[in-house]
Amino acid sequence: MSEDPKDTQGQWVTVSSFYRPEEPEAGFEDILACEEARWADTARQAGLAPKEHVRVRRGEEEVTIEVSLALDAAFTPVQTLWKAQ
Repeated sequence: MSEDPKDTQGQWVTVSSFYRPEEPEAGFEDILACEEARWADTARQAGLAPKEHVRVRRGEEEVTIEVSLALDAAFTPVQTLWKAQ
């Protein structure tokens, strides 16, 4: 998806992280595409535009799939306090 250099640290949550293979591996890009598609589907289910709420960041050694705080909030259930009786 897109990467905006104006984004500040902390506005995105890393949900998947992969170390880049030293040599190109046929399935690596497929794995990334499947993971990105999974989060794009989650964004759609939450009523959010995937292009604005899911991104892939490619570093020198690591590739991460990140989601916006809005998608993270929609995906992550609110913590509840409960007691076993």
